[in-house]
Amino acid sequence: MYKKYGGYLRKSRADLDLEANGILDTLKRHKDILLKTAEAMNITIDEWYEEVVSGETIEARPEIQKMLRKVEQGYFEAIFVVDIDRLARGDTADQSRISKCFSFSSTKIITPTKIYDPNNDSDEEYFEFGLFMSRREYKTINKRLNRGRIASVNEGKFVGSTPPYGYTKEKLKGQKGFKLIPLQEEANIVKLIFQEACNGIGTQTIANNLNKLGVKPRKNNTWSYSTIISIIQNPTYYGMIKWNHRKTEKTMVDGIVYKSRPKHTDYILVKGLHEPIITQDTFNKANKLRTQKCGKSIRKDNKIQNPLMGLVKCQVCGRTMQRRNYRSGYIDGLVCPKPGCETCGSHLYLVENKIIEALKNILEDYNIIVEDYNISNNNEENSNNNTADIITKQINKLNLQLEKAYDLLEQEIYDNETFIERSKILKEKISSLELEKEKIDIHTTETKIEKVKNIIPNIQNVIKNYNNSLSPEDKNKLLTGIIDNIQYSKFKKGIGNEDNFSLKIKIKLS
Repeated sequence: MYKKYGGYLRKSRADLDLEANGILDTLKRHKDILLKTAEAMNITIDEWYEEVVSGETIEARPEIQKMLRKVEQGYFEAIFVVDIDRLARGDTADQSRISKCFSFSSTKIITPTKIYDPNNDSDEEYFEFGLFMSRREYKTINKRLNRGRIASVNEGKFVGSTPPYGYTKEKLKGQKGFKLIPLQEEANIVKLIFQEACNGIGTQTIANNLNKLGVKPRKNNTWSYSTIISIIQNPTYYGMIKWNHRKTEKTMVDGIVYKSRPKHTDYILVKGLHEPIITQDTFNKANKLRTQKCGKSIRKDNKIQNPLMGLVKCQVCGRTMQRRNYRSGYIDGLVCPKPGCETCGSHLYLVENKIIEALKNILEDYNIIVEDYNISNNNEENSNNNTADIITKQINKLNLQLEKAYDLLEQEIYDNETFIERSKILKEKISSLELEKEKIDIHTTETKIEKVKNIIPNIQNVIKNYNNSLSPEDKNKLLTGIIDNIQYSKFKKGIGNEDNFSLKIKIKLS
């Protein structure tokens, strides 16, 4: 069977910086180099994998994931790459995965200066050492870049990738770095936003006013209150540079790495080289008035007016639906706060009524589940639990066999074709068993039944006591005691469609 040749291209962070200045097209230059290398070897590169982002980990790079899946299957004879460090600069787990992937499938790595054969011990050691040094170099460069960014920030330079609304960035003459330059058209909009904020106008109203004027933000078609808030809170507009206000933090849960960008109080705030759009007094006044106006959806007397506060989510955009109080005396409505969202609002009392009706149906279903479970004498559940245990043991056994196959390959007891065939069979069996395990009905397990039994009296209490004599706050307490969230959807409005909406209620089964 003819094995194909692949080519992998990835931009480094330095390449991205050079491209930002219009100096070169990295992927095109590297592709030309690899094509010349392949031509000199009388080889045709059949498939290309071009990574257009500079991700630190394999998880952040979709193209290398596609390539590695084919490498694992022994699809390629070799992979062309301009340098080893283009394959991986991630942690040791990523490096180990790449090393084993090429080694077990006997796939060569061809660079313009050297061919790495994984079956050659010295090449394998050189390859692994190259990945290790690449990681060290990456961390060193990162530290140096961070020090350089902080130094630039302290000099008042702009080091972000995208300038804030109202500005563009310009290369400083005779020195490294950039500074912000006001864009007159956008700067006028920024001034208008602060002017209206200083006049006590709310952020949602400001957004609505801009949408009526036909003014568009950079990324979306409409303005939202959150975009207005981010502008009002940005000290860049009165001549400052802020850095590290939202540092990326990594946490690991069940072996999975999650990234977040929480707000920090120890950020850098220094005077910038750029021209301010507003004065600091205007900035302070706008933020003071906004802080006084903003708050929860409750009145100044601290009484909740929306019985569904925090519960109902728009199924289209995910925003929390809000009560709308019409001064004309019209019936209170429940609406999505996102400008331009296709979800239509409804009368608040109709949504309340439908929630109570839905709870009655849920209560009926739960009573049937409990009754059926009591009759069944637990036979089905015992069978399900036993089946799940058996499948888990089989999966563990197959995983051990897979590990043994890797060991036998390393000991050269298995040849490559035998290993690939054997590992493929084992992986297919594991995948099939995992799917079978997922299909086991868990809705009648003892844990599920106990949770249902516990929530039934609470649902009965809500249905019995929820009425118009209760205050919105008491209604909210009743509903939030048993409901996790409610998904709301409605796409038709007007007469005849008042009740034409759907709800998906998630009960708190804890």
